[in-house]
Amino acid sequence: MSNGGKWTTARFNSFIKSALRGASMRWPPRNEVRKAARTERGKYRCAGWRRKSHIVPASLPPEGKNKRRINNVSIDHLHPVVEPGKEFSWDAVIKNLFCEADQLQVLCHECHKSKTQEERERRKQEKEK
Repeated sequence: MSNGGKWTTARFNSFIKSALRGASMRWPPRNEVRKAARTERGKYRCAGWRRKSHIVPASLPPEGKNKRRINNVSIDHLHPVVEPGKEFSWDAVIKNLFCEADQLQVLCHECHKSKTQEERERRKQEKEK
């Protein structure tokens, strides 16, 4: 437990992972990958998840009650930051999170959502073993 016994280990780990993810948003290779995928103003080449790459807008019009545009471009790690089936290690998380540009890709919102869902399913299956 951490924070004087007020937090569980899971809550502490979640807090640290969140802080590391926030710091990784400023990691220079992320900007390199985004810049390389830009085809023209407001358009990016999505690396595609299970389909050929395609050009997508950087943002989508608001949906429902939301009045803000929706970000449509994500910088994604080729391999999960926390690998399913492997023993958890902070060293591995940091190494995977702060990787070089060749281990990152640009995905549109739909491709990123699909890939993330598959990774969650794999993680769930590994836990059930």
